[in-house]
Amino acid sequence: MDPDVLRDLRGPSAAAGGVFWQTERQLMVFDADAAAQANTDNYADLTLPDRLRDLLLRRPSTPVSWKRVRSAWMTQLRTLGGEAGLAALDARMDSLLRARTGVPVNLPWLAHEVSFRSLLPIVLDGLSPSDSAKITEDAIAKLARLLGEAVEDPPWWRSWRPLSIQVKAGLVVRRALRRRSRDPRADLTQPIAELLGELGMDRAVDAVTAVLTAIAGPPGAAEGCVMYELVTRPDWADRLAAEFASVSTAELYGSGTRCAPVAHRFVKEVLRRWTSPTMLTRSVRTPMCVAGHDLAVGQHFVLSPAMVHQDPRHWPDPEVFDPDRWLPGASHGPAGGQHYVPFGWAPTACVGAGLGLCQLVLLCRLLCTTYRIELPASAAPVMAIGPVPMAVGFDGVVRVAGGY
Repeated sequence: MDPDVLRDLRGPSAAAGGVFWQTERQLMVFDADAAAQANTDNYADLTLPDRLRDLLLRRPSTPVSWKRVRSAWMTQLRTLGGEAGLAALDARMDSLLRARTGVPVNLPWLAHEVSFRSLLPIVLDGLSPSDSAKITEDAIAKLARLLGEAVEDPPWWRSWRPLSIQVKAGLVVRRALRRRSRDPRADLTQPIAELLGELGMDRAVDAVTAVLTAIAGPPGAAEGCVMYELVTRPDWADRLAAEFASVSTAELYGSGTRCAPVAHRFVKEVLRRWTSPTMLTRSVRTPMCVAGHDLAVGQHFVLSPAMVHQDPRHWPDPEVFDPDRWLPGASHGPAGGQHYVPFGWAPTACVGAGLGLCQLVLLCRLLCTTYRIELPASAAPVMAIGPVPMAVGFDGVVRVAGGY
């Protein structure tokens, strides 16, 4: 993996004020204000694409606004992110970490496993072990491609396998959607099942699989970065441990991040310093102008939350990891809300942002109180900036705190 995919883009970006052409058809939009405006303009019309069946019959589908789908998800997330939901999420992470104690593991991959498996019931609950395995296999395949660990040009006799995995996962989602009329569940699939008549099965499956894809990458990358910073900055780990010692789990589940301000600042700084995904490529959906550059339908523009978070025009000492920059009135804190976008830009920002923050704070609590990570004496992990940030040479053993 390239240790820094942004290396060759920083110079041109600084010289052009954050907006420049990389190719004739691809505009890099790394300025915070221009990125926010580009995303707003491109997604002003959030109507879902036509159903596959209607496309084949060459007729328009009943329009469905993506905002309606997002609104249904947001309503459901208020329940899933409540006290009982956070307690269940914490218990799943605890169980997954405990199952991996005492044996050498690659910590970034452990972070992805803990993240995805703990979030899966929030997206698609009630799966059998067999169906859960199919969904997980698809997530692992997508993550391997994202991290560049999959074979790019497999021989012909193996090229069918990724498609087969994806088809099997799609069939699992279809069956789950069909069951929901008689077996409703409190997850993010349920609101889609209730819109099935308007969406049609293919658009409904796409909506659910989009969320499954979303939880297979960035959340796990963020958890891996949290692990890295806790291990390499024991002073901050001690500060978090002291804070968690004075806060009960009931208080944490009930208030989210409000009763753990130090951990909240720590997590926010992890997400600023090591933002995932590194870049987002967007197809131009409507003619528009970005910072004086005209874009036509069919061209592309690239956004980078990582570049926004490292822009020295708005972040003093951007390469310094310092959670105290999030203290009220800190001179090196954010210049404005548009300069901190770890969950993307409106109107397509991540619907699970609040839950994601809570999950990372809960992980901090587990790693600062219940478990500890031990690295070999010769370990020297470093962060690499690829499609997602990931610590390289970051292998170790998770142990129960106080255990042997």
